[in-house]
Amino acid sequence: MNPSPAHGSRARHALPAVAALALVLLLGAVASAAPESPGDQLRLAIIVSRHGVRSPLTTPEKLAAFSSQAWPKWEVEPGLQTPRGNELVALMGDYYRARLIREGALSGDPARDAGLVWVRADNDQRTLETARIIGKSLIQSGEPEVHQVPKGTEDPLFRPYKAHVGNPDSALAVAAILGRMGGDPRNVERAYARQLDELKAVLYGPAGPGPDSPFNAAGAVGHGRKNYLVDYTGPMLTALQTTDALLLEYADNKPMSDVGWGRLDPKTLTDILSLHDIFFDLAERTFYPAQVGASNLASHIVDTLEQAATGDPVPGALGEPGGKVVVLVGHDTNLANLGGLFGMSWIVDGSPMNPTLPGSALLFELWKRPGPDGACYVQVSYVSQTLEQLRQATVLTPDSPPAVAPVFVPGASGSAPGYGAPLPAFVRQARKVISPGFIAPEE
Repeated sequence: MNPSPAHGSRARHALPAVAALALVLLLGAVASAAPESPGDQLRLAIIVSRHGVRSPLTTPEKLAAFSSQAWPKWEVEPGLQTPRGNELVALMGDYYRARLIREGALSGDPARDAGLVWVRADNDQRTLETARIIGKSLIQSGEPEVHQVPKGTEDPLFRPYKAHVGNPDSALAVAAILGRMGGDPRNVERAYARQLDELKAVLYGPAGPGPDSPFNAAGAVGHGRKNYLVDYTGPMLTALQTTDALLLEYADNKPMSDVGWGRLDPKTLTDILSLHDIFFDLAERTFYPAQVGASNLASHIVDTLEQAATGDPVPGALGEPGGKVVVLVGHDTNLANLGGLFGMSWIVDGSPMNPTLPGSALLFELWKRPGPDGACYVQVSYVSQTLEQLRQATVLTPDSPPAVAPVFVPGASGSAPGYGAPLPAFVRQARKVISPGFIAPEE
C-alpha cells in the first residue's frame, strides 16, 4: 500500500479582485520559476516519480466488504498499471522532455541525449512501465535501459524496510505516530468525521453502513508485521483503501456512473482524499518512519547531486558523471517519506495538502551560476497532473504545464522564487536528517 495527506481550509472571505489577481500572478510566477538568474546552467535534474494510474491493489470482491454495491471490474489484474495509466505517463514524459530541452539539459537530438539520461525503477510492472515510458519520451530513440534489481528481490532504494536495510525500531515508529494523534487514533477519526461521513455516503448510499461495517471497528496503531514497520487497523485504514480505489476510477476515466456508483463528483473526491492523505501524513511523513523509509534514497540523491556539481565520480551516486537526467520510479510512499524526512510540504490545484497523485514526482534540479567558480544550488518542486488533467488526459507542454509547486526545504532553502538551496546547505541539512544506519551501498 502506498499512502498521502490532509485537507486545507478555505478562506472565510474572498480577496478583493485586484488583490486576488495579484496573488494569482505571483503564484504563477513562483510556480513557473526555473533558474534564479537567466545565465544559470541546469547541471542535473533528478525526477523521483510515482508510477502511473494502476488498478486497486486488491480485488473488487475484497473491496466489496467496504460498500453496499459491487465495485467495477478492471481490465488488468490488481496493482498493474492500466493502458490509461501508460497514456498519462507518456504525457508527463513529453512534458519533461520539452521542459529539459528548454532548460538546456537535453538537446532534442536522440543520439546526444541517450547518453545523458539514466533510468532506475522498482521491479513492479507499474514502476517498470512508468520508467520505460518516461525514458523513451526523454531520449526518443528505441527502448531505454531501465536499471532494476532482479525479480523476486526487494530494492533497498524504494523498499528499504522490506529489503532489511538497518534495524528499524517498530516500537519507536508506533510511538512517533501515536504521539501525533494525541495517543489515540480516535482523535483523528473525530477530526475527520465530516469527510468520513461523506465517504460512507458514497460507499453505502443513503442507508449508510450497517453495524458490521469496517468503519465501526476500533482504530489502532501497533507493531508491524513482516512487510510493514507499523500495523494499522480501523476506519482510517478502510478510508485509505477505498479513497485510493475511487481516485483510480476517476483518473482512469471510467464512466462517472462507475466512479463511486455515480455518487461522487470532483469536489467530493477532493474532500474525501483528505482521508487518504492524512493517513499517509501520519504513516509515511512522521519523521521516524520517514527516516527509515527515505534515508537510503535521500543519501543517493545527495551523492548524485554532488557528483553532478564536481563532475567527478562519487560513491553512492546514481548514473554516470556528466549525465543530465536521472529518473527514479517508485511509489507514493517514496514521495511521502522524502517529504517527511526533509520537512517539505506542497499542494496543487484540486488536492489536499501533500498529495502523491499517480504519475507525480519530486524534481530535484541542480543549477550552477555563471563563471568557473559559480556556486551550485538545488531547487525542489512537486510536479503533477491535476485531477482534471488526469481525467481529461490533457496534453502538457512548458507553456501548458502540469501543476508545479515549488518546495521549500527547511534548514536549506533561501527566499528567492523557487526557494533555491545552496548545495552545501542542502547537503548539510540532508546529512542531519538522514540516518546512516538506514543507508545501503549501491551494487
